Amino acid sequence: MLKSCVLLAALALSACAGTARVGIGAPMHDESGRPVGWEERKADDGNPLFVVRSAGAANYASLLQVAEQRAAQRCPYGYRVMSVGGADQPQIDILNPRLILGAELRFEVHCFERDNF
Repeated sequence: MLKSCVLLAALALSACAGTARVGIGAPMHDESGRPVGWEERKADDGNPLFVVRSAGAANYASLLQVAEQRAAQRCPYGYRVMSVGGADQPQIDILNPRLILGAELRFEVHCFERDNF
């Protein structure tokens, strides 16, 4: 009985450990007064648009990797990349008079339907 309780607790902890709660891999959240993470929006044509933001510490390849992971989860039958954009976005720190550059990636995809492949 004790072994099964320990095993269940270990499994629960390992499941939680795989979910990012901070950084660009987490859903959009606030880190030091700046939006960081990813969020899904709808593009003007209705396609999924993934926006990934960093406080400036993540490189562009890491932002792209997060967007691709989100697109793969959202589109189980695959997707076509419609556009990739983004750049360093200036953000003003209200508490300290300074300008912060945070990176933003915008990744629009078109999901394939089951019958498309």
